[in-house]
Amino acid sequence: MMEIGALLSYGHIGDRDTDRDGSAQVTALRDEPVPVPVPVTSIAGQPGRGGGPGEDQADRDAQTAPEDGEQFGAASKQQPGPDGDQIPEQPDGSYLVPVIDRDGTMWVTEAELARCESARAEGPDPSVIARGGHAGDSLPLSEAARLVGVTAQYLRRLAARWESQRDSIEATLAEGREVHQAWLPAHRGTRGRWFVRRDDLVEFVHRRRPPAVRVGYDVTLTTEKSLSVLALLSEPDVREAVLGAIRRGNDVALGWFEERAATTRVRGETLQGAGWTVASFQHLTSRALDPFTHHHNVVANTVVGPDGERRALDARDLYRHAQAASAIATVEMRHRLAALGIRWRIGATGSWEVDGVPDPVLRDFSRRRTEIDEALSELEEAIGRGAQPDDVDHIVLKTRQAKQHTPVDELLDGWWERARAHGFTPDDLSSITQQSPDRSQPADTTVFGVLTGSDGVCATTSVFGRNELLHGLAHLGIPDANGEVQPLAMAASDLQALADRFLASPHVRQLTEPEGRDDGQFTTVAALAVQEGIVARYIEGLCSRHGEVDPEVVAGAIARHPKLSAEQRCLVRSFCLSGDQLQCAIGRAGAGKTTTMAAAVDAWQQAGFKVLGAAVKGEAARTLASAAGITCETVAWHLAHTDPTSSPLDARTVLIVDEASTISDTDLDRLGWLTEQTGATLRLIGDPAQHGAVAAGGMFRVLCEHDAGTTPELTESHRLQHPADRLAVDALREGRIAEALDALQGAGHLHIARDDLDIYTAMLSHWWNAHQAGDHHPMVDRRNTTRHQLNRLAHRLLQANGEVGAAELKATGGRAFSVGDRITARTPARHLHPDDDPASYVRNGATGTVTALHERHDRTAEAITVDFDDLGTIKLPRSFFDEHQGPDGRRIVGIDLAYSLTSYAVQGATFDTSTSRIDEGANRPEAYVDTTRGRHANHLYLTRATDPLDGEHLPKAPPLPLTASITDRLARSGPQPTAWELLQERPHGAPEAPSLEPER
Repeated sequence: MMEIGALLSYGHIGDRDTDRDGSAQVTALRDEPVPVPVPVTSIAGQPGRGGGPGEDQADRDAQTAPEDGEQFGAASKQQPGPDGDQIPEQPDGSYLVPVIDRDGTMWVTEAELARCESARAEGPDPSVIARGGHAGDSLPLSEAARLVGVTAQYLRRLAARWESQRDSIEATLAEGREVHQAWLPAHRGTRGRWFVRRDDLVEFVHRRRPPAVRVGYDVTLTTEKSLSVLALLSEPDVREAVLGAIRRGNDVALGWFEERAATTRVRGETLQGAGWTVASFQHLTSRALDPFTHHHNVVANTVVGPDGERRALDARDLYRHAQAASAIATVEMRHRLAALGIRWRIGATGSWEVDGVPDPVLRDFSRRRTEIDEALSELEEAIGRGAQPDDVDHIVLKTRQAKQHTPVDELLDGWWERARAHGFTPDDLSSITQQSPDRSQPADTTVFGVLTGSDGVCATTSVFGRNELLHGLAHLGIPDANGEVQPLAMAASDLQALADRFLASPHVRQLTEPEGRDDGQFTTVAALAVQEGIVARYIEGLCSRHGEVDPEVVAGAIARHPKLSAEQRCLVRSFCLSGDQLQCAIGRAGAGKTTTMAAAVDAWQQAGFKVLGAAVKGEAARTLASAAGITCETVAWHLAHTDPTSSPLDARTVLIVDEASTISDTDLDRLGWLTEQTGATLRLIGDPAQHGAVAAGGMFRVLCEHDAGTTPELTESHRLQHPADRLAVDALREGRIAEALDALQGAGHLHIARDDLDIYTAMLSHWWNAHQAGDHHPMVDRRNTTRHQLNRLAHRLLQANGEVGAAELKATGGRAFSVGDRITARTPARHLHPDDDPASYVRNGATGTVTALHERHDRTAEAITVDFDDLGTIKLPRSFFDEHQGPDGRRIVGIDLAYSLTSYAVQGATFDTSTSRIDEGANRPEAYVDTTRGRHANHLYLTRATDPLDGEHLPKAPPLPLTASITDRLARSGPQPTAWELLQERPHGAPEAPSLEPER
């Protein structure tokens, strides 16, 4: 796969940095001095506005129009101040003094450019402004703008912000918190003119972070590591063919980009521009001198608008079309490579790699990852010698070397030496291109069938746009004539035509009309039918007397549970008295869902109903079973009983589904059908603010929100004891991210890691100190690589301190288990259970302690005995705990160490303390779950997102402060609308989906 690895901008200190949904990083680059002589007219870019960290990065990049930036003028002049000092009329960094040729061409000397650069870096001197007059002087904004070196239009916008938001700004400052948007205290004079006091202007300059000058954007397109290996280690003819295909993909993508992203804004309207300028550079190696073919495309931040004026790019279109440009480049590249007979395979990271280049070679040629692994191995060794986490900071502090420019031919011998060490030879490489070329294209019906299937364009969301469709097509696997799954390899123009045919086909339903430059939103007919089926069954089951219990029986059950709160009692009454066949309830994290369900179960059972439980995750089902005293299975188990006559459900059965936010729409639809066929009653309880389904979901949230009047809610957290954590969680839930992080920071629960290595020692040290104090809890991280390393380090630390055995039984993936280790099941296994107790089988998420290792000369006969919490002792064979193929064809492992878990794995769990990591790629549900696990404290460790380009950036300015960057990301990662909701919002007269507001 080729992807847009980064959209980067040149700039000065104070520019912004934000991760765009994991697909594109937006980082500021330094405005490097240009070699002399430099024409003044060639200094690209416009000064940026002074937006704050809470603003969206694409909007900030777009807000670089000339009239909103810092002024450029003639030479500086001086004027006397009140005490006789000479006060500059124009800040030194706001102008350049040119050298003018006879033909009128203006140039800038290196010394003049350095003077301006230095002055701009320093910014205006507030003490000079203060000495220019009395503190109470009222200055017109034009005069204030001249002193600060910005435009009056910019200051007017900040003054208007102060006027409209003064109360909230003053309240935030009174609480000791930072205001995340620039503002300027000002007042209006006669005829509405703005004035600012000199002392307020001085204070503004003191606190202001000057925005960046965005000279351009580095649109970086990368290739898969295997393609770089094929290109650079092959003979010259193959190398040239592969590099040519990559270059062609890059050029076609840039041409496509120009049609859609060469835009500017005029009076708030986005318009097509002209004069799109790009300088493209092909790089062949990484910073570590590994094979890494990629292109840096430096897009100048300027186009000519329809009015003939040169303006800044509307950067939002760069971000909006990044993924689609990646798809265009990818399929065009594969199309060109088809002549070489190259075949593809799914790699370890899920991308399409060249078939024939083995994974060990790819890992070896990812040196930066190897550097981290080596540093952590050194840390492991130090721990084995008795070092504690607090003692080893110096071990993992490594300095990244500057990138060296070495010709590829000088690196080939070393590359081949490393490749041969993994058994990969030149003959293996040449065999990759000796297959017969396959230029056949799959039929539309075949492609459309995959697109509308469970792994298609609506696999993870029910709504998509044309850009998402193009991106999905580039990643799609289509069976070829031999039944082998391969990615699409076609000309970019054919890919676009294919996408348009799909959008016009009967398989697709348009949800929103095109508006401006937006193509509108779509869904598949199949995905929409699932959501409409859920709503229809929900409406049909209202007040149908399902699961209805006599009020006196309900009152008796509540009386037998005297510790229930008022809202818990209300939920019990609602669930047992509504008579709805399907009803939802919201139970916030730690609000006592299972305790409440125990009382409802009591009422139903007293009324003669059979009550069963279910959850997506096996361990969640077991927890519900234990708390409510009922039989529970996974949702998948219930859905496997597709014949209603053999289902355990009947008209006198109530099925309670816990953690209902994690149910996919497809499973919810099938569960609704099953209860409809059997006459059973369905009750869903969960928290829409927590993790959703892995597959396309959201309808549980829709049912809760669109029929809020009959959806009871548990709001009071009985788990969280620390007031700052309570405040943070409430703020997170309501989207007040800055307030949430401020609350955690004030309590000492927010920690900033220096880099991607510091996070290991920081979290490990915190976890180890808690562990020694008797507070046993996992370290939480969504990244499998980090989780794996934390587990290794924790295992070694426990081993060095004698808490687990010295003997180890090694498993695939670098895992090792000792007696005493805590483990978690990563996949269910019904055939593994204690003797004579098949109901206590290994469930996904179950935890336990290793009690014995069974080593054998025949490794396939080896096993591990685990005493599972609440399940009993079970012997696990190597065929289970080693990597193996799961039912869906994916490679999985049966168990792993439990010292570090994913955020999904701990949802629903409770600990005394929680230790979690989030970065700029995190979403709000993840942060919410991470801050609701610990009773007494929830510690968040913040770090930068992993760099997908491994540092292959052009020079960049210091990024946005990490807390502000994560604030932006979490603020933008709220719930996405479902297809059903968008259809409801269509204009009056358009076809609509069934309403969720029926007569009761």
